[in-house]
Amino acid sequence: MHRGVRWVIAVAGVGISLSLAALLRQRLVPEPRAPLASAPTLDAGVTDAGSMPIEDPEDPRTLEPSRLGSVHVRTLDSWGLLPEPGITVALVSEGRPRRLHPEQLKTDAHGMATFAKVRAGLFTVCAKGPRHVETCRMNLELSAESSYTVGLSMMENPTAAGR
Repeated sequence: MHRGVRWVIAVAGVGISLSLAALLRQRLVPEPRAPLASAPTLDAGVTDAGSMPIEDPEDPRTLEPSRLGSVHVRTLDSWGLLPEPGITVALVSEGRPRRLHPEQLKTDAHGMATFAKVRAGLFTVCAKGPRHVETCRMNLELSAESSYTVGLSMMENPTAAGR
């Protein structure tokens, strides 16, 4: 065989090997996700195809009060009657780039969590519990110097119900 042909075959083999290794790694190792808010889902389980949230370099806890509002989240059982305590709640701003609020809170005994300083604008709130599937409410609008109350009905995870 001619030297040039062997070299082309060798380069092609290396390229194919690297491509297969990258494909296998992508399938075997899931992408790292930010807690709760990495891929917000609608209540029906549809994944939001927007960009991944990033940490906010301009911490809302240090912004002027005239640019902030507060968000109160109440988590309830699937019937919407009883409070669900101990649920982790996160906020993601819907601006570009998307920003993950620096705090994640747990709901209290009354199923309440309050984010006292939230940047005004569109946001998504997501909640997830140890026995619950993640529930999100998207495209909520918060005005500066106002408050917004969100109620989320938590659905039990069918695989966790028997534990």
